[in-house]
Amino acid sequence: MPTEAGPDTNRFRCNACGRYFNTQQELAAHEIECRTAKASTGTGRHILEEQDSEPHMRNDAESKKHPFQHGTKQT
Repeated sequence: MPTEAGPDTNRFRCNACGRYFNTQQELAAHEIECRTAKASTGTGRHILEEQDSEPHMRNDAESKKHPFQHGTKQT
């Protein structure tokens, strides 16, 4: 099992590529091009829809104690 990241690190995850970010601003800047590239194919769009609809735990852990904040897209 992966080691838990330090406090206030890796709190945000890009649903397009899976990369972690420490702040929502870093994620938002990254997501612009990354999501566009992923959505350029039918398969990529389908994967993004699935990832955007699934809740992820912090560091993708199975714990429900610390919810993981992913993506900047609001539903």
